[in-house]
Amino acid sequence: MPRWLRVIRGMLGMGLTFAAGVGVVASMVFGLGWLLTGSESGLEMIRMVIASSIWAFPIGVAFSGVLAITRRGRSFDKLSLPRFAALGAGVGLLFFGILAINAWHAWSVSTAIANATIFVLLGGGSATGTLMLARKAEPALKSGDESRSLSEG
Repeated sequence: MPRWLRVIRGMLGMGLTFAAGVGVVASMVFGLGWLLTGSESGLEMIRMVIASSIWAFPIGVAFSGVLAITRRGRSFDKLSLPRFAALGAGVGLLFFGILAINAWHAWSVSTAIANATIFVLLGGGSATGTLMLARKAEPALKSGDESRSLSEG
């Protein structure tokens, strides 16, 4: 498989990983809030979980692209957790900037600050969780290894 195709596959996989991770965390946070407040806005909570996952996907794809450019062949155990978190937070801030250019007239200052905070935490937290997951999985699969298909056993 050509390298560029593996990079694209990795970017999409990272986007899905970010989306799934954020979906799980958002479900727990919003579910706990729903249980503690006893509000009847369960559909609104579900909408927020889905929206969080949808926003996490492009952040994960962009993060993976930045990582592919900056990693330079280093294994995951040689990458520092703070650097990974900073890259993820930076991508979240970049994504916020793109949205803010299009929504500057619709947001108040407090809404813009809240959205910036959410996107930075979303990017940094997802990146940190992804690196921790990759470090756990690295002994099983090395970079460039292909997983066996079902037909091979």
